[in-house]
Amino acid sequence: MTRADAIARYTEVATRLPSPVNPDSTRCVDSLADLVDDIDVFVLDGYGVLNVGATTVPGAVEQVAHLQQLGKQVVVLTNGATLPVEQTVKKYANWGMSFTANDVVSSRNALEIGLAQQDDSILWGVVGTDFAQIDQLAPNTLLLGDNPADYDTVDGFVLLSALDWTHDRQQLLLDALTARTRPVLVGNPDLVAPVEGAMSLEPGLFAHALADAQVCTPQFFGKPFANAFDIVNQRIVNQRREKTDPSRIAMVGDTLHTDILGGANYGWKTVLIKNHGLMKEANSEQTIAATGIRPDYIAATT
Repeated sequence: MTRADAIARYTEVATRLPSPVNPDSTRCVDSLADLVDDIDVFVLDGYGVLNVGATTVPGAVEQVAHLQQLGKQVVVLTNGATLPVEQTVKKYANWGMSFTANDVVSSRNALEIGLAQQDDSILWGVVGTDFAQIDQLAPNTLLLGDNPADYDTVDGFVLLSALDWTHDRQQLLLDALTARTRPVLVGNPDLVAPVEGAMSLEPGLFAHALADAQVCTPQFFGKPFANAFDIVNQRIVNQRREKTDPSRIAMVGDTLHTDILGGANYGWKTVLIKNHGLMKEANSEQTIAATGIRPDYIAATT
């Protein structure tokens, strides 16, 4: 899937997302350093802002350190749900970014809260990987693979990671839901994510395909939905020990339909990163006009 394909697909499924809340205009800047007088808390997406695949965005390590040295609160809010947050913190540390576990929130955190509200007896079939530590998600989990009987057995489905997902497995899931409706919880609403030289396919893409087939109504956890922003907002309150003016908080990301849409709906300012992620090859103003989603700022880079 190309970047243009992904933007078009986001637009097609927009009725399942929050409605846009837009500023009157957009200011263009070079980087986040240009916003330090306006913003006290920077909430950063991961892919497309801090890294592209396993490679850090040029200057991102230094920019994070700079913002922290200025006394800005820097939080990561990522839809990457494959691994527990502790592993994500270690990944950033290996790249030279200094974050604590309290500084990093993933859509997996929101999913865990959602699963905790479900009956403990439910057996969840998980779309994930063998290293995703799915036993931490709920009392009863089963990693889905190529065995059709597993899809028939489980009481509900969790879409956590699409790293090992295939067309044949998607068909097994579709067939199982066609035969018997069950809940579908999505731990990563992204359609794609930027990796080196390509776009990876993410759980949200497969969840919307199921919704198109009218076999389920997926429940999404992560950007652009408020459940993930609620967690970050509480972290901000806990660290700053006071209420922060929402207009002094900025959601920084590369995707209009997740980062910008979600941040604006939560009442924060928004910064679209242009040069590294989903918008890298797009005409910003044309895409904003086509999607109906406008950021407060467009930054060339982090």
